[in-house]
Amino acid sequence: MDDLLQNPAIQAGVAPFIAALLVAAFTARSRILGLAQVAGFATVVALTIGFSSESMTSTRKLVFVGLMTLLPVLVVELTGLRDRVSTHISLGVLSGLAGVWVVTRLLQQKEAGPAIATGLGVVLFLAILVGSNLKVSTDPVRGAASGLMLGLGSGALALLGASALLAQFGIAMGAAAGATLLVQMVTGKRAPAGFTLSLPASVVTGMVGLLAAFTGSLPWFCILPMLAVPWATRLVPAGNRPVWITAFLTALAALIPMLLAVALAWLTAGTPAT
Repeated sequence: MDDLLQNPAIQAGVAPFIAALLVAAFTARSRILGLAQVAGFATVVALTIGFSSESMTSTRKLVFVGLMTLLPVLVVELTGLRDRVSTHISLGVLSGLAGVWVVTRLLQQKEAGPAIATGLGVVLFLAILVGSNLKVSTDPVRGAASGLMLGLGSGALALLGASALLAQFGIAMGAAAGATLLVQMVTGKRAPAGFTLSLPASVVTGMVGLLAAFTGSLPWFCILPMLAVPWATRLVPAGNRPVWITAFLTALAALIPMLLAVALAWLTAGTPAT
């Protein structure tokens, strides 16, 4: 069993998917389905680096932020906070500020001017990514499909950026989001989840992409197509078709910008990240 759990495919894909699917099965008819994504992320962390906080590296800060996304999911959904642009912006900016905290040590290695500019870029990137996902997640199929492709795509980007651990984190979030999508496909009903459904996936995958660019060999511009993923899900109009067909088509639409991101990373492999 220990050998099985040491397998990267089990750690990053199978185990997080199963954990998220179990939680999704119990929360599928509630507004807190997003907790399934946190469960998937917690699983990959437990199987890889554990939950120790002895040394708060950028990776461990990412883990902390990812796990803490369960709090806004619970607060927003259980208090019935309304879906408003101001809410999207607020949660997006908070995610961006958390991202700056995650990369603080890396920013400190730069001159003051470039560090400030880079920090603002981090805030802007995460604010747009998270805010956009909150907007499209009012349709839970779109939100889950966006999280699925952001996870798998960020994992591929991290792998091309020579960071196996970050790749596992990204793929695990994709698997967890996929579980929330699968539940809707199997039941044939859209979940009543609120707009925070894809909050954990968008926060974690956005930071995975940023850290891959900061610490690996991934050029920063390769992560920009990630911003188009949530909006790509809108290419599939709402209709009376079965949920599983809509979910499949929406996931394919979300795949397009991630394929562009991976293609950029592949073509620029070996290019300095700065």
